[in-house]
Amino acid sequence: MSTLLMKHQVTDFDAWFAGFNSHEGVRTSHGATSHRVFRDGNTVVVSVDFPDAASVAAFRADPALAEAMKKAGVISVPEVDIVTEVDARSY
Repeated sequence: MSTLLMKHQVTDFDAWFAGFNSHEGVRTSHGATSHRVFRDGNTVVVSVDFPDAASVAAFRADPALAEAMKKAGVISVPEVDIVTEVDARSY
């Protein structure tokens, strides 16, 4: 599994979150299986799980992503990392 991690600033969290939720179909069309959203005020961190790095790359290259982010009020250049899970445990 590969995870896309994105951190960015938004103008209004509620508006951004509505836009994020409306974009779910695009994420799942690229193979996304789950996500987590974190926030600190208007700083948002999102993790989206994909089956592999190629799926993440295809999602990132989709022009719909940049359009959705702009429409949802992202106001900073996103910090992006792609990581591969090596261990997971629940406590």
